[in-house]
Amino acid sequence: MSDEVIELEQKKKGGRPRAIIWNFFTEGPDQGDGHRSATCSACSTSWLRGKASTLERHILIDCNKVNPEIKEAVRYIVEAREKSPENVTGKKRNSNEQKNLEDFFETQSLSQEKKANIEISLIKLFVCCGLSWRLIEHPFFIDFVKQLRPSYDPPNRKTLSGSLLDDEILRVNTKVYRLLEKESNLTLGK
Repeated sequence: MSDEVIELEQKKKGGRPRAIIWNFFTEGPDQGDGHRSATCSACSTSWLRGKASTLERHILIDCNKVNPEIKEAVRYIVEAREKSPENVTGKKRNSNEQKNLEDFFETQSLSQEKKANIEISLIKLFVCCGLSWRLIEHPFFIDFVKQLRPSYDPPNRKTLSGSLLDDEILRVNTKVYRLLEKESNLTLGK
């Protein structure tokens, strides 16, 4: 197939762009709902429904047979996703700079960055305090969250304990790895 035909076929596909992590996995057939099964190319572990965050977690934490260079590439992908718009533009607000009206006024919609920060805080709260994942769906908890931030809709427990938790594990794991990478003469003792 020529490059032009492949490019046209890719343009016809709807939905999200394919995550780079899929390059390290074998995709199964389409399950009819746009999702595919996945099999690790290194260790042959498989999933009925491959999710990018689960696959990244597998490469970074669970897979012992993956090439270290691939692990490093996946760490780089996770770190690149961590870059906030503030880091990308290189603009930091000075403490004496005049604030916007938006800083004081609660807007009707949340930015993706603010929503992501809230979800990271939720994950930390649930994990560090040992709270049940079911709490996120309790009407009193939802009411509490709405009192704090009316425009925020909390995720369901499956999303919170699934992909959001996996994303946080990846972030923490990558930061720990980078810290250890900078150290020298580390030893383990009993």
